Amino acid sequence: MRTGRNPLDAPRNAGHRHWHTGVALAGRSDWSGAASAFDRATRAAPQDALYWVNLAHAQRRAGAHELALTAARRALQLEPAHVLALQLQAQCLSELHRYAEAVQAWTALEEAGVREPEPMLQHASMLQALGRHREAMELLLQALSLKPDLVRGHALLADACRDQGLKREAAECMKTVLALEPDNLEALSHLSYEKRQVCDWSDLGADLERFGELLAMAPHGLARIAAAFGLLSLPLAPDLQLAAARGESLAHAVGVVPLPPVTVAERGSADRRPRLGWLSYDFREHPVSQLIVELLESLAAAGFELVLYSAGPDDGSPLRARVAAAATAFVDIRGLSDRQAAERVRADGVDLLIDLMGHTRGHRMAVFAHRPAPLQVAFLGYPASTGAPYLDYLIGDADVTPLELAPLYSEKLAQLPLCFQPNGRWRPLPQPMARAEAGLPEGAFVMCAFNHTYKILPAAFDAWCRVLHAVPHAVLWLKETNGQLHDNVRREAQRRGVDAARIVFAPVVSYGAHFSRLALADIFVDTWPYNAHTTASDALWAGVPVVTLFGNSFASRVAASVLNAAGLPELAMATEADYVDAITTLALDRALLAGYRHQLVEKRLTLPLFDSARYSAEFATLLQRMWQRWSAGLPAEHLPAPG
Repeated sequence: MRTGRNPLDAPRNAGHRHWHTGVALAGRSDWSGAASAFDRATRAAPQDALYWVNLAHAQRRAGAHELALTAARRALQLEPAHVLALQLQAQCLSELHRYAEAVQAWTALEEAGVREPEPMLQHASMLQALGRHREAMELLLQALSLKPDLVRGHALLADACRDQGLKREAAECMKTVLALEPDNLEALSHLSYEKRQVCDWSDLGADLERFGELLAMAPHGLARIAAAFGLLSLPLAPDLQLAAARGESLAHAVGVVPLPPVTVAERGSADRRPRLGWLSYDFREHPVSQLIVELLESLAAAGFELVLYSAGPDDGSPLRARVAAAATAFVDIRGLSDRQAAERVRADGVDLLIDLMGHTRGHRMAVFAHRPAPLQVAFLGYPASTGAPYLDYLIGDADVTPLELAPLYSEKLAQLPLCFQPNGRWRPLPQPMARAEAGLPEGAFVMCAFNHTYKILPAAFDAWCRVLHAVPHAVLWLKETNGQLHDNVRREAQRRGVDAARIVFAPVVSYGAHFSRLALADIFVDTWPYNAHTTASDALWAGVPVVTLFGNSFASRVAASVLNAAGLPELAMATEADYVDAITTLALDRALLAGYRHQLVEKRLTLPLFDSARYSAEFATLLQRMWQRWSAGLPAEHLPAPG
C-alpha cells in the first residue's frame, strides 16, 4: 500500500513559515513587515484562525484599523468564540470611533466569558462616548471590584460621575487616583477642576505648589497627557502652562507617522484662495458654532471652499444644519481613525486646516499630528498655545496675543486687526422681563457673574465681597452650573462677612430667555485668569457693561479684547484694586452706569464687535497672508496686525 504526502501539508508548512517570519518581525516592532508576513500566511492557509488573528494584531499596531477589523472578523467566521479575535474586533471599532458597534463587540467578548478589568474599562469608555453614563458607571464598579487598584478605572469613574452632575463624587474618584499615583499630573488637574466646579477651594494653594513641582520636574516634551485645559483657569506661570500643553500635544503624536509633505510645486499658488478645512467636535448647538456661523457663511459667499470635519454628534439642531449648509462639503469623521481622517483631509485637497478644539473634550489633535494639510492653524476653541509642533499658527489679535508674549506660544502668532473673536448679530434681542421673574430684588445693584464656576477663584470672590460690603444694596448673581455648589458658595460668602441671602443663583433657561434675563443685570463682573469669552460678548449684546481684569495669558485677555471692539477699553483693569474701584464706582454713580448701558443698547447694531462682514473680510485677508507665505516657499512667521 502506497502512502504519500497529504496535499494540504505544503500550504500549511508555507503558512507556518510565513507566520514564523511575522512573529520575528513583530518581536522587533516592525508591524508593517509583520502584517505582510502574516498576510502571506493567511493566503497559504486561509482556514487557520491563528494566522488571521496575528494579521489583525499586526495591522492594528501598524495603524491599519479597517484592515485589522476585517482580519479579526475573518478569524471569527472560522472560530466564533475566539477570544483574541473578539478583543481585536472591539479594539479596532473603538479606535475607529464607531462607538455603538464597539459596545456590541465588547459585550460579545464578555458574553464569551471574558470578564477582565481592562477590557471592561474599554467597554465603559465606549458607553461614556455614547452618553450612557449610568451603564458605564455600573460596569466600572464591576471592574474595580475585580481590581480595586486600577488607576484608569477610578479616572473613568470620575468622568462618569461628572457627566451625571456628581461633581463631588468625581472629585473623590480623582483623590483615589492620586492616592494610587501621587505624581499623576492629569489626576491632580482633574481633581482641581472638579473641586472648582462646586467652588470648593480647599487645598488650592497646596495644589498650585504641586502643579509647579510636577511641571517643573517634567522633561522638555513631557510624553504624557497633562489635562492642560483644566490648568488654564489657574494662576500658574506661563512657562508651566506651555509645558503642560506641549506634553499633551506630544502624547497624541506618539507613534504617528506624518503623511508625506505637500510641496509648493504641487499646491502653491499665491493668487488663488486656499481651500479651507475646519475640524471640530462642536458643529452643534454650542458657543463655537454660534460664533463662527456668520463667518462661515461670509467666507463661502466670498468664494472660499469650506470643508467641515465633524468629530461630534449630530444634535439635529437648526444651528448644525445652518453650519453644514455653509460648507462645500460636510464630513462626519466619527467612524474614522485619526490616520483615516488625515488621509481624507489630504484627499480633499485642503490647503489650510483649522483646529477649533485645542485640548478640549472631544478633540482630534492626532489628526493634525499626521500633517494632512500644508498649513495647520489653531483658532477660537482653546485660548492658549496648544504646544503642538504640528500647528503652524494661532489666530489672535494685538490684545490677546501681543508679540511681546510670543515666547509663551509654540505657534506663530497671526493677529487680526481688532478682535480675534468672531461675532455677529444673530443673538436674540432681550425682551422685557421683571426682576422678580429671575428672583432678583427690585432696586438692587445686580453684579452678574455668569462664567462657569470652575473659573471662579478666591481672589475674584474676595473682590466681589468687597464690593458687597461697600455697596449695601448690591447682590451677586451667579450661574447655577450644577446642583452641588450652593452650600460652598454661601459658606464662602459668610466667611467674608457677607449675608448668604445676597447671593442669587440663575438656573439654566432657554437661549432666548437667557438674553432677556441677562439684561436685568446692572454690570457683568469678570473672572481671572480665565475671563468671560462668549459670555462677555453676550453681556455686551444684552446692554450690560463688563468689568474685567487682564493678565499675561490669552485666556486672561479675551474680555479686554472684546471690550476694545465694543468701544469700552477703559473697563479692562490692570490691578485688583482698580477692578474693585471700577465696579464700586459704577454701583454708586447711577448716571455713569446708565450712560454705559445706553451706549451699548443704542450702538448694538453698529459696534465693530458685532460687525461680521468686517470681521470676515479681515479674517480672509489674514488667511491669504498665511497662504501667500507658504506659496512663496517661506516658513510660518509671526503676522502682526496691519499698522
